[in-house]
Amino acid sequence: MKTIDISLRARHLGGSGVSKKIRRAGLIPGVLYGKGTESTMVAAEPRALTKALNSDFGRNQLLNLTVAGTDKSFLAICRDVQIHPVSRRLIHADFFSIEPTQKIQLMLPIRLTGRSAGEKIGGRLVFVRRSVKVECTAETLPAAIELALEPYQNGDMVGVEELPFPEGVRPIYRKAFKIFEIKAAREAREEDEDGEVAVAAE
Repeated sequence: MKTIDISLRARHLGGSGVSKKIRRAGLIPGVLYGKGTESTMVAAEPRALTKALNSDFGRNQLLNLTVAGTDKSFLAICRDVQIHPVSRRLIHADFFSIEPTQKIQLMLPIRLTGRSAGEKIGGRLVFVRRSVKVECTAETLPAAIELALEPYQNGDMVGVEELPFPEGVRPIYRKAFKIFEIKAAREAREEDEDGEVAVAAE
């Protein structure tokens, strides 16, 4: 369980006007809440938080939060963040405190690695769904669900139920859905001509 330390400052006033003052002071307003935690308005240093959210875990990064002036610390994740539509800077963050063994639900990215056998002979990878909702604990939380593409041939299709979920990670979905497929070169060209766009894996 990898955590990143973030120091918070408690704040006693809310509202848009106060939030603007906090941002002008170079901090990010937010709220800390969760099971067994009294909802607290806080402010965070933007560089440390932005760096944490740019880790391999992204917004699922586990945070070790401390509140200045107290001896309290919290294991938490960012439940919600707000980004400025123009500058793309972080302007608000909600921190959800959790216990290491508490079950939580979140979205995990799907990472496809390598190049499929089908692509090597002219096929096209069509990456349909890039994330999946799962239930896990902080102790079993992976950075992503990873799948190696090398064995897959033209015509192969993989659904969510076929992904290699680690122990302690349970997928949540009502109806199975397609993650990706490998289309033969001719089929891919015909669909491109019909206006369908094939998306390459990151």
